[in-house]
Amino acid sequence: MNKPIQLKSLQQGRGLAAIAVVAFHLSLLLGSPRYLNDAVLLNFTHRGNLGVDFFFVLSGFIIVFAHHNDINQPDRARDYLIKRFIRLFPVYWLYTAIFCILVALGFGSASIVPESFSNWISTLFLIRLDSFELPITPAWTLIHELAFYLIFATLILNRTLGIIVMFVWLLAGGIVFQYPEEGARLPLTTYFSPLNFNFLIGMAAFYALKHSQNINLKPAFPFGLALFILIYFLESKRLTYNYLQLAYAASFGFIIVGAAAYERAGFPASRFKLLSLIGDASYTIYLTHLAFLGLIAKIVIKLSGFVAVNSLVVYFVTFCITILCGCLLYVFVERPLLRLCRKYLLKTKGNPPLVEQAA
Repeated sequence: MNKPIQLKSLQQGRGLAAIAVVAFHLSLLLGSPRYLNDAVLLNFTHRGNLGVDFFFVLSGFIIVFAHHNDINQPDRARDYLIKRFIRLFPVYWLYTAIFCILVALGFGSASIVPESFSNWISTLFLIRLDSFELPITPAWTLIHELAFYLIFATLILNRTLGIIVMFVWLLAGGIVFQYPEEGARLPLTTYFSPLNFNFLIGMAAFYALKHSQNINLKPAFPFGLALFILIYFLESKRLTYNYLQLAYAASFGFIIVGAAAYERAGFPASRFKLLSLIGDASYTIYLTHLAFLGLIAKIVIKLSGFVAVNSLVVYFVTFCITILCGCLLYVFVERPLLRLCRKYLLKTKGNPPLVEQAA
């Protein structure tokens, strides 16, 4: 591309997606009898899980953006795999270890730790061997991410081979076409899930932007928003999410293309620095938010016995503190850990470009 894109607006979009996921899970959590037995704001947050769909589409866009010049360059495969390892595993392993230790000590009674050999293999290497749900429950999405990273690696080794592998992968997803619920996810329905089409949509969004130097793609942003609203309306009329999910993903693809086109044209991203920070911290927020929500909600509910507050106050206090904790962990744990890994595994110093951080 002639003009470099910093992806700041897309990183902020990642922040909004993280906020949506946290809001959705908090409504569900407060609806449990163990908490308030009141699913606060669920009518407004019930589609916050679409933040995951956005993450997948954005991941497809960013990976090909960061590595499209590596395609058909097998000598670059090693660095690609190291970068993907650094981005995915060290932070995940650290939080998983802490989480398992806390559960073993008696905290988090509703959670489990791996018991069998296959459970540990799944947990450590993000490989789906059976229906076991990982100790950090939202990490099920990382199994999809890792699969996509490895599929993309075949494009780097050999373009023709990679295209064939990706075609077969997606064709199988179209044949299986299942969206299993938590606890019912199996290797077949994970590795050949229609959710994997989201990565392809993100890749297509990048190539649409790359090959449109003389085309104004900024209208793709409002078009994507309008499409999202239309799909949301259709779902409210009792159309099944399973048949609308790819349409949601397409709307995110248009939004991403439009936002990137605005940046390419010189329009700055939002100056709301907190949203940028949340975007940077989205990985940590995503992995830790369920644990923080449960702990903080219990504390706030106990305190409400001394100071009368309504359920909305409990919701917003819990929500804000959870996001804050995720941001603090990013600043003081994730970011230093990633710097350390890059220093010793990639032999680089300082922060990478924003596109590499996002990827």
